[in-house]
Amino acid sequence: MNDKPIIKLGAVKGKLIPVLQEYLKELGFPQIDNLKKLVHTFENENYILEVTLLRWEDIKRYCHEFDMIIYGSDQWLESGHKSMISLKYFKQENCRISLLVKEELKDMPFKYFKERKVATSYVNLAKEYLGIKEENIVEISGSVEAAVTLEWADSIFDIVETGKSAKENGLIEYKTFVKFGAILATKKAEKIQLFESLGLIKKQNKGMRIAFDGLDGSGKSTLAKYLVQNPIMNTNSTVLICPYSGRIGKQAKALWDAGKYFEWATIIGKNHWRAPEYVNSVYDRSILTFLTDLINKKYGEEKIIEAIESWGPLPDVIFLCDLSPQLALERSDKRQDEFQDQFDELDSLRKYYELYNLAVKFIKERKLAEIVKLDSSKSVEDLIKDVEKELTNCIKGEN
Repeated sequence: MNDKPIIKLGAVKGKLIPVLQEYLKELGFPQIDNLKKLVHTFENENYILEVTLLRWEDIKRYCHEFDMIIYGSDQWLESGHKSMISLKYFKQENCRISLLVKEELKDMPFKYFKERKVATSYVNLAKEYLGIKEENIVEISGSVEAAVTLEWADSIFDIVETGKSAKENGLIEYKTFVKFGAILATKKAEKIQLFESLGLIKKQNKGMRIAFDGLDGSGKSTLAKYLVQNPIMNTNSTVLICPYSGRIGKQAKALWDAGKYFEWATIIGKNHWRAPEYVNSVYDRSILTFLTDLINKKYGEEKIIEAIESWGPLPDVIFLCDLSPQLALERSDKRQDEFQDQFDELDSLRKYYELYNLAVKFIKERKLAEIVKLDSSKSVEDLIKDVEKELTNCIKGEN
């Protein structure tokens, strides 16, 4: 009887096959020759690896059936997949998401395209990177280049590899916004140490806890999602945590609605999911979010400290995405979320902008966590560089 553990790996067919082949080679297994065959079994002295080739839509639907999956980080960036833990990042030199325009429009200012129709299958990324309004997005899932020819849109926001398809359709690459690769990921945190012991992933060190906070529209979610698939964090498995919008956060919302801010903060703090210590945790909103309400309602220092402690262990670094209320309102574009009614108005944004600064002051004076302010009026690309620089310094400091 074979008592070796069976590891089930789901991999996206098509353009990500080279990534799967690279991973198999790293593990010492032969390449897959017959790509029409959908299930392949590999075995060594320690385990059995069962690889299934599927479309992305099917892997997304049945990801809980696999121990690990391989998929494009463009999909990660678009939808977040906060329940997925990124185990390994595969760099792909030529894969990027860019804005493509007609040759005759190449000298037009960026604002020209922001105010006109853009065709894309990456709706969320188009809003985040282009700052374009919902009504100017033409959602199309395939053959995006045709949207310009058909005059449905003035530009497209899409994946570019060689650029050949764009050129054949009379388009040029106006601006590159993000380069991406592929991710080996899992939904099963309890198996990460097994993966490590079997040699499926690198040895895990103690993880870091990184948080992003700030006004809606300040770019915190974009940066948090990017960081999960960024090579800087690739020494360990990494997960995105959204405590205010997960199951616990949504259940606790009734307390916030009732004005019971301390109870709301501590219930989320005590009960939100925490990653194992060897997993990097990237928080999309953390303690600064609830501190704004506790300070606003004039809770005493003792109560505020108690609420903060309920979230322990606290982040190693908190990035405050600092953005003017006016620009935050413009960027938020009436996006739908559970706090929309409270934060859409300019007066409210001004109020919370000041409260975030008071929250930062409270943390810094008591040396509870390191806080780094980011100038979120910058482009996403420049913000990513700032985050990379800060984290590189943090990692060097620990070593």
